[in-house]
Amino acid sequence: MKILILGMGNPILSDDGIGLKLAERLREKIRGADVQMNAMVGLNLLDQIIGYDRIFIIDAMTSPGGSIGEMKVITETNGLGSFHLFSSHGINIFDLMDVGRRCGYDMPELTAVYGIEIGNDVAFGKELSLSLQGCLDSLEEKIISDMLS
Repeated sequence: MKILILGMGNPILSDDGIGLKLAERLREKIRGADVQMNAMVGLNLLDQIIGYDRIFIIDAMTSPGGSIGEMKVITETNGLGSFHLFSSHGINIFDLMDVGRRCGYDMPELTAVYGIEIGNDVAFGKELSLSLQGCLDSLEEKIISDMLS
């Protein structure tokens, strides 16, 4: 079974890069999974995910009442959004999966989409904010636990 862990985010927008940082930390911890990063949204993701059986996506998100560092599992129906997975400049991941199926591709199972709350302030920088840095270990543990269950 081919498994992809896809970290999403912008590496120069500080906390928006949380998906990239967490995916990189998982690289050696989830055996047999490929880890890739992507700062783009939309149809370009189709080429990246086709050929996998299961995919896990990690991305930054903001939602009303969310606390910085809180992890939420995003589904097609729970109304939660994400900077990348629901971009106004692209197609959201759930619609992308549908487009792939309609085009006849054997699409992978979208096993989980992990949204990490980053708050509303996004700053330029390559490092995460101190508050989000302090959450990395617990977020990593939660995601590993979920992926292996």
